[in-house]
Amino acid sequence: MKTEPNRWQEKPVVLPVRVERPRPRPVPGCAECARLGQLRKAAGLEGDGTTVADCNILLRMHGTGH
Repeated sequence: MKTEPNRWQEKPVVLPVRVERPRPRPVPGCAECARLGQLRKAAGLEGDGTTVADCNILLRMHGTGH
């Protein structure tokens, strides 16, 4: 059984504007935060946006342990 295709155009989906969050800052005196901050900086200099984003996520998650 075939269904009849739509003969009208649906309204476009309106997505919210994505607001960038500020970069998380390493906690002074924390070795893991310092390591992630250095890795993020090196990745940024190489243009590796994926690793920069991963480091930001790990810094945000790690920060809850302080």
